[in-house]
Amino acid sequence: MAKTVIETLVREGLIDFKDRHDCLGQKGRLIPKIDALILDELQAEDRLNAKVREIMKAYEKKIRDGEADYPVLFQMIKKQLIRDMERAPSGARR
Repeated sequence: MAKTVIETLVREGLIDFKDRHDCLGQKGRLIPKIDALILDELQAEDRLNAKVREIMKAYEKKIRDGEADYPVLFQMIKKQLIRDMERAPSGARR
């Protein structure tokens, strides 16, 4: 995935490698870093979804009784948690 990201960024002119002769070496060093960033973001998304599911346990009866729609409630809670995280001091995130 990281290789595709790098190729897209280069093709779109968003990044340029200074040493054109060592382009593959530079990409090779960049790929693990981008992979780590992608993994970190996916793990953060998983943690956020787990937190949403935990909060939703309080609404199980309403969902079961048809008083609340699971996907709508899930998205509402998730958006609120994201807003809360954006307002929190940077050290409190993730």
